[in-house]
This record gives sequence, C-alpha cells and structure tokens, in this order.
Amino acid sequence: MQKKSKFVLAAIILLSVFLIVYIGYSVFMPPVGVKDQPINQSREILATVDLPQVEIASNMSVDQAIQNRRSVRRFSATPLSLKDVSQLLWAAQGITDFERNFRTTPSAGGVFPMEIYLVVGNNGVQELEAGIYHYNPFNHTLEMIVRGDMRYNLSQAAHKQKWVNDAPINLIITGNYLKMQNKYSDKNLCTRFVDMEAGHIGQNIYLEAASRGLVTVAIGSFYDDQMISLFKLPANETPLYIYPVGYRG
Repeated sequence: MQKKSKFVLAAIILLSVFLIVYIGYSVFMPPVGVKDQPINQSREILATVDLPQVEIASNMSVDQAIQNRRSVRRFSATPLSLKDVSQLLWAAQGITDFERNFRTTPSAGGVFPMEIYLVVGNNGVQELEAGIYHYNPFNHTLEMIVRGDMRYNLSQAAHKQKWVNDAPINLIITGNYLKMQNKYSDKNLCTRFVDMEAGHIGQNIYLEAASRGLVTVAIGSFYDDQMISLFKLPANETPLYIYPVGYRG
C-alpha cells in the first residue's frame, strides 16, 4: 500500500511539473519572428507596389485626433495620396518592432492573426491603379490581387451601402481564427481575441484618418460569401470590417 502511495505521489509531482512548464511556455513564449512567418501560397499576386516610408511625426496630437474622430458616410471624389494610404495601412497593421514582430495594435499572445486589404477606385489614389490589394506589413508593400474598380461589387456585398461605392478607397479587415486556436485551445476565447483585435485596428484607422484630415466609418454588415469570393480569401480568413475612407463630402 505504501509503495502504491509513493507511486501516485511521484506521478502527481511529474504531472505538476509538466503543467507548470507547459503553462509557462504558452504564456511567456516570444511571438513568432518575421522570418518565421508562413507565406500564403493561395494568394495570387498580380503586381507589387512599394509604399512611401512611414512618417511617425504628426501635426495633430492623439488627443485632438480622438476629439475629431467621427463616423462619416459622405465622401468627396478627391483622390487620396499614396502617402495617405501608406500611413493608414501602417496604422492598421504596420510592424513597429521587427525583431519581436510587434505591430501598431496589440494582439493576444503575439499571434497577429489579422490581414488588411485595400480597395481602390478609379482615380481613388494618386499614382495607384484601381484594384484590390493585400497589405504586406513585413516589407510595407501592396500586393495587387484583383485589377479594376471593385467598389460597386463591394457595396453590393455590403448590403448595397452606397458610401462604400462613393469612397475613394475601402480598407477591409479579415481575421484568422484558426491561427489563434493554434496557440489557445479555447475556441470561444480565440474568437473573442480576434474580434477584439479587429476593434483595435479599426480605432487606429479612425485616428489616423482624423490626423490626416480624412473621414471613415466602420461597417460590419455584409454577405460573408460575397466578400470571400470578391477578395479571393483563403479558407482560413474571415471578413470582419469594411472601412470606407476619403475626404468629407
């Protein structure tokens, strides 16, 4: 009996040590570095556009940008500059620490399961062809995946909201729930983490737009299947937000 008790005690100690090591590794494990990021082989790239270097300094304080932030659904036809696009995309998902892969927005566990797409209309952005682009934060470039002005198609997918078609550009946020589940086994927790991160990104888009004299509005109403088809999304990406951006109309 005594021998059995010692065996049980030893098993409990070994199990406890394993759990401590596992939990410590899960919580404190450093985020995946840039060089370790998998390449999405399912996304066909038609062309690549280098974006202007990001400028950290701004003439508007964060406090003023928060004060000025509003949801606006009326846009003028004035085109944005490529610099505007560069700053908006960087604010949404740019990398601020390449060694640790930290972004402009926080991510649970340093997973960073989000992707950003840009829809550009005809004459929507100076020196940029109309089309759908994927933002690559690792080298701060745009990857064209669809040619042509797709704003009307996007507005139809967004329950015919006309301001999606009116805005010079639209930013789209997608999330990869499976990528988060690879780190955290709790599916409900992973869903919450991804949705929260989309909100962090959206607020950055609002504030960056305000700081550059632009306006935007958060849209979460759309047909998922049409969005997936339009953006040729991989099976592991879920559309979460549309942000039309432009000058106030």
